Amino acid sequence: MSKYDRLLHILNLLRARQGLKASDLAGECEVSERTIYRDVIALSSGNIPIYFDNGYRLLSDAFLPPLNFTFEDYLLLKMSLSSSVLMENSPLRKQAKSVLAKIEANLSPTLKKDIDKIEEPLKISIKSTSDFSKLSLIFKLIEQCVLNKKSLEIEYESLETGLTTRQIDPYSLIFRKHAWYLIGFCHLRDQMRIFRLNRIKKVTILDKSFEMKPNFSISTFFKDSWEIYQGDPVIVKIKFKGIGAFVVESGQHHPSEQISKSKDGSLIYEVKVNGIEEISRWILGFGENAEVLEPKELKEKMRKTAENLSRIYCEMG
Repeated sequence: MSKYDRLLHILNLLRARQGLKASDLAGECEVSERTIYRDVIALSSGNIPIYFDNGYRLLSDAFLPPLNFTFEDYLLLKMSLSSSVLMENSPLRKQAKSVLAKIEANLSPTLKKDIDKIEEPLKISIKSTSDFSKLSLIFKLIEQCVLNKKSLEIEYESLETGLTTRQIDPYSLIFRKHAWYLIGFCHLRDQMRIFRLNRIKKVTILDKSFEMKPNFSISTFFKDSWEIYQGDPVIVKIKFKGIGAFVVESGQHHPSEQISKSKDGSLIYEVKVNGIEEISRWILGFGENAEVLEPKELKEKMRKTAENLSRIYCEMG
């Protein structure tokens, strides 16, 4: 963050938590203690009422009155901003910490007392499969292009085609299924595509604006995806029994799913998805408690997988 942003962040931290040491502030701002000492001097030179008394403090009556948050309001904001999506391996971690500090700085004294009595009753924890904190610059460049509707050029390492250079009209950045993705129109493929952020090796902003396709929406784009992949829509039917039937019946796994229950306790699960690759991995997790009925392509894929697994483990003795 810039020096200006850091000074504002320090002020908000001190408004929220009086008595922070230089080491505490250095950790929050991700700078050295020497930098914090210089920042404190800069704030004092600007007539900010900051002083040291067993930690740095601000005069309590020197700023605007607090925001009128309810206890539930604060818990929701805290849960969202402290989620693993933003705080762990995320290019938005610094911004999330700064916003949370600003919120805590504006809480009423009564609410602060209530909050001090609790630990962390609500938390969002979603596994991330890559360290996206290292992609902060790439994330910022793409975010700038999304907001300003500017085309960009990327060097992208695809699992199928290797490293390619592509011109993209970026529509959105989204965290989905453990990772950050860019959704945009790819001029190389002449269609909307999705790009995993940690496979983007280089970004160049082009001096070219674009207009989004009419009626585009993220929900529509992922409507028939099982998770991430795109592809031709296909109807999949699976018979689940035993614990597989219990797990499938216990919650929704896709918006288009339909479930019919048999007298013997088994289930027929029907769903429309883009392609069979992702759903096949999900089915394999149920082992012998799942049997693919349709389509033939997926039945054959599962048969070959079962044969390969059998050969591997038989060879192991």
